[in-house]
Amino acid sequence: MTVLEKARLFCPDSNELDFQFMFNPDKVQFKEAIQVGESESARTESGRPKVSFEYPKARTLRLKKIMFDTYESGEDIMATYIDLLRPSVQFQGYSTGTSYLPRPPIYKFIWGDKDYITCFVEKLDYKLTMFLADGTPVRAEVNLSLKEVDDSFLSSEARTYDADLFGDRDTRTQPPEAISVSEANEYYLDELKTLCDSGTEAAEAKREEALQNYDPEGQVSLYKHSNKRGDSLSVGEGDYDRGDLGDVGNDNVTSLFVPAGYKLTLYRDSNFSGDTQTFTGEIYVDNLRDYGFNDRVSSFKVEVIDSAKDAYDSLMQEAEALESEAAAACDEYAERSTWYA
Repeated sequence: MTVLEKARLFCPDSNELDFQFMFNPDKVQFKEAIQVGESESARTESGRPKVSFEYPKARTLRLKKIMFDTYESGEDIMATYIDLLRPSVQFQGYSTGTSYLPRPPIYKFIWGDKDYITCFVEKLDYKLTMFLADGTPVRAEVNLSLKEVDDSFLSSEARTYDADLFGDRDTRTQPPEAISVSEANEYYLDELKTLCDSGTEAAEAKREEALQNYDPEGQVSLYKHSNKRGDSLSVGEGDYDRGDLGDVGNDNVTSLFVPAGYKLTLYRDSNFSGDTQTFTGEIYVDNLRDYGFNDRVSSFKVEVIDSAKDAYDSLMQEAEALESEAAAACDEYAERSTWYA
């Protein structure tokens, strides 16, 4: 006689929620779909509405007509089976990744050697179909709707499936004890508050670090006399010939400043010719006599250093991401703080 293999809902969160049942379906039906948007006004040349592909929907699995019967033992079917399933559609204070977030338990649906889906129970339907004379329910029919979730929802300390330990209270495979929803929210609110408070500060630190590499508004300054004295000229990126030297004048540059992320090339003659002297920022030169170039500048070029600009862009992107994350945390903290006030 063939022994039917029981199906199992294995809960990585807690063995107290492990559940198994007789399962002999003629088919196991999954549903996968793509979310599509249709425009009522935009049409193709053939008159059909234009569609946009938005995202793949979570895979679903529906288990129908799971039968439970305690008629022979006379036990209450609710206490024996149904009440063990009901926590599957209730919020628990289990951790998600490294954060405590109220959520329903996560399961793996396993039948035989096949791990079909990591999921949560989206819907639990049950009906009681037989009663004893005293009103005790002894038979039930159950339908379960399972919806797939990513493994990132599992705690970093989640249990791993072991067929020999299924449902056993083996402490080696147990995560920390589940906490209540209110406790989970306290943990989560603390995390949100920390991120809210520190995020803006971290973003500002990133911006300051970025400006140490390159300032998009930075300017090279040339001075007529030593130690940044006398007439001066401050300019950004570009090529500057004799006529661009302004009040400083031709062959009159004695000191200069080059900000971080810029390169200054001085030319002895006009039209970017003759002897040259190059300075890479950040640098301050109080007297070009030390370089043999005092009062010898007739043209010059200011260039942005590509590597410095790339570093600046990367750090500014990090700063924007930190600021956006902090703003979202502040908004969520303000909202969630009112839930359990």
